[in-house]
Amino acid sequence: MGDITIRAATLSDAPRIHQLHLAAVRALCAPSYEASVIDGWLTGRSPQDYARGISSGALLVAETRGAVIGFCEGVPGEVRAVFVDPPWAGRGIGAQLLARAVILAEAGQSGPICLESTLNAVGFYERHGFRQLGPVAVSRSRVEVPVVLMERPAG
Repeated sequence: MGDITIRAATLSDAPRIHQLHLAAVRALCAPSYEASVIDGWLTGRSPQDYARGISSGALLVAETRGAVIGFCEGVPGEVRAVFVDPPWAGRGIGAQLLARAVILAEAGQSGPICLESTLNAVGFYERHGFRQLGPVAVSRSRVEVPVVLMERPAG
């Protein structure tokens, strides 16, 4: 697998993060969502969408040999994102990213850590200590995307 480094994202990473995010949703979420939902979900996204998370230090990337292969985002009380480039899925990179996002989410937070899981990732989060609170729909671009609200105790 090679050495994986997790580091703070920089603004120069934004185009690759964007590309990776689109590829991960299209490939890894496809078995759980209709194509029209995925298309609507991704409409209008751009590399600039990641600037706030990058500037605040909430967005981290996983890289190997200089190539970004995943990213995560965590803010106090919430894991906002964990995505892995599809060719790298299933190799433990998501688990490494989730662990780092949880650290960010626990900073200054004494309560549970929450996240909105895509339908395909519920089992992944359950294996890492999150429990389902229930299904919800979130608005992404022009569509309602079914997700599962999940949480785990802090610490």
